[in-house]
Amino acid sequence: MSYAIIRNENHKVGAVPLLERHNERLNHNYSNKDIDPSRTSENYHLKKIQAESYLQEFDRIRTRQGLKGNLRLQGKKQSTILCEFVITSDKEFFDRLGGERTRQFFSHAYDFVCSKAGGEQYVLSAVVHMDEATPHMHVAFIPVINGKDRKGNPCKRINCSEFWKGRDSYSRLQDEYYDFITSRGYDLERGEKGSTAQHLSVAEYKLKKTDEQLAEMSEQIAELEHIEEIKTTNLPLNTVAIKRDDFKMLSAAAKNYVGAKNAEAENVQLKAECLSLKNENAALKNECDIISGQFHELKYEYDRFYDSVADDVEIAAENERLKKENEVIGNQVHTLSEDVMLLKQERYELEKQVEDKDKELTEKSEQIATLNTEIFAEGLAGEIR
Repeated sequence: MSYAIIRNENHKVGAVPLLERHNERLNHNYSNKDIDPSRTSENYHLKKIQAESYLQEFDRIRTRQGLKGNLRLQGKKQSTILCEFVITSDKEFFDRLGGERTRQFFSHAYDFVCSKAGGEQYVLSAVVHMDEATPHMHVAFIPVINGKDRKGNPCKRINCSEFWKGRDSYSRLQDEYYDFITSRGYDLERGEKGSTAQHLSVAEYKLKKTDEQLAEMSEQIAELEHIEEIKTTNLPLNTVAIKRDDFKMLSAAAKNYVGAKNAEAENVQLKAECLSLKNENAALKNECDIISGQFHELKYEYDRFYDSVADDVEIAAENERLKKENEVIGNQVHTLSEDVMLLKQERYELEKQVEDKDKELTEKSEQIATLNTEIFAEGLAGEIR
């Protein structure tokens, strides 16, 4: 039997870029062997961001919807700004559905998330991954509650803890999703809420009744075996004497009857044990499904961490290459700086020479002007004489 699986994860500001890289397949390398890059083109969105990134889309929705909230977007104690639902089942379930009904299934599941989130306007992204072993959908949304602003006026506020208020909030989510999705015609089971005590107690009761029946039948066998010891003399008036051969035949028939009842009782006990084992098997299967879900969740976190580390390694390698290039360029700049200093010195000396030449030229021009004046004066004096 396939189960209706919905898991929730909350994301602080610093984790949002990692969430985006995984959901939108922005990484270059993936440690998850279930991801088939050749099928990534089969992934599709039920809602795509309008901004360039998840954080920018968060700001866009926050501004557009007028959402309030005392959010810490920087530092160590950052606020949780996004919730994410991961919706899936097992591979056999989707194989039975086929491609068209699988799309319809995720469309119905998306409708549930929108209703749970308070409306599609608070949903950032909804993407279905078809490139992994089991199809599943990631839906990221802003946890919004009805609150009041500082003036006491009603408003919409971002508050993750209040959104999930109550210890049974996750259990209620499971119930609500199961009721919603099965009402759309999907043959899924609700995960085990608690223990299997009720089923096991019924089996134990049947075993107890069977033990009582066996004890009663054992007493009857003992009484029948004791009949052979009864003598035919001194019989009470209300008894009947029979031949030994008839008695043996009657005794054998009685033993056969008791044996049949004993076999029937054993059959009842075996059935009870079988029921107990079936219930135990169902409980173990459910526990296995829960552990499998936890495993996939941890694997999902590991993959996202690995993806971020892989990208960081690439960035670090790129930074190292750029550092080396910067070092080479720095050396070249240093050499060029020395050349520029030399050129500046040469320019200064040339400018000094030009200045000296200009000064000398000015002096020569002044001397020529003086001589011209003297010659002109002497010429006038000669004419006068």
